[in-house]
Amino acid sequence: MRAPFCLLLIVGVLLLLRWPASSLASVQVARTITVDQRGGGDYTTVQSAVDAVPDGNSQWVKIYVKQGSYREKVIIPSDKGFILLEGDGSSSTDINFDSHVDGADAPGIAPITGRLRGNLAEISQTYNSSTFTVHSDNFVARNITFKNTYTGNNPAVAFLMDGDKGAFYDCAFHGYQDTLSDLAGRHYFRRCLVEGAVDFIFGYGRSIYQDCTLVSNMAASSQQPGWVTAHGRAADKSAAFVFKGGSITGSGRQYLGRAWNEQATVVFYQVNMASIVVPQGWAKWTSTQHVSQVTFAEVGCSGPGSATGGRVPWEKHMDNAEVQRFVDIGFIDDGWLSNQP
Repeated sequence: MRAPFCLLLIVGVLLLLRWPASSLASVQVARTITVDQRGGGDYTTVQSAVDAVPDGNSQWVKIYVKQGSYREKVIIPSDKGFILLEGDGSSSTDINFDSHVDGADAPGIAPITGRLRGNLAEISQTYNSSTFTVHSDNFVARNITFKNTYTGNNPAVAFLMDGDKGAFYDCAFHGYQDTLSDLAGRHYFRRCLVEGAVDFIFGYGRSIYQDCTLVSNMAASSQQPGWVTAHGRAADKSAAFVFKGGSITGSGRQYLGRAWNEQATVVFYQVNMASIVVPQGWAKWTSTQHVSQVTFAEVGCSGPGSATGGRVPWEKHMDNAEVQRFVDIGFIDDGWLSNQP
């Protein structure tokens, strides 16, 4: 038995020697801050834990949020990067608030032409309604839920990120209108759940949603279908929402998306679609909008909502090379994912 063990040991050492140093360093967390609303941690609120992260932070800090429902608005400023937020499971730990827009204020009243941080409310009240806001680069969330508990029909964001290099694993995002503001930057979502009814994933981000569940909570009696996505392009001319695997389910009726501006790009790849998806599939933002540069596409999808016979005539049909450009992880990742814990 000793010889096979030695052989395995030698192979393991060789693999470690060949592994990039940056990848080894990526799994290390310099400090852990514990949040427990019952008083068993370092802080009782998530925002106070965020405030404890030093400005200009460059080492990964874990904020571990113990089981519970935390009612608060949280903002991570741009100078507090390298934060890992981890809960006890998306069904056990949530951060919630009910802030919302007073009056009609559709997302993105004015287009964003650069990376705006800290003054998003000057563009639209929608952004200021977010329960949890991340302005920093290098943010990771795992096993936690973000909620906007407002029950009306005005925009009310659960989560907003305009920082670069954000990754989300086994998280949930709950709202109704404008649930998840994937506003700007490169983001990766894996095995996440996003629930809403109107534009419930919106922004200018360049993101891949892998094996995610998109849940419509539109009333079954509603005559107006909702829109799963509202994407546009601003500073990042290669931005797109890419949904790879996973499913669309829930109640009511839904368009797959509407074009927030004339460069909107959304791709659904091998997604299972329930019958809530309307036959047209996609919509313009306004009836006069030009859609020649809009890229809305479906490839290899399944389920009763995936039938494309009634789709809008301007839906794009991609060749294999075009499809692979979007669905390959390299579309968003140049190595930053492996440098995160």
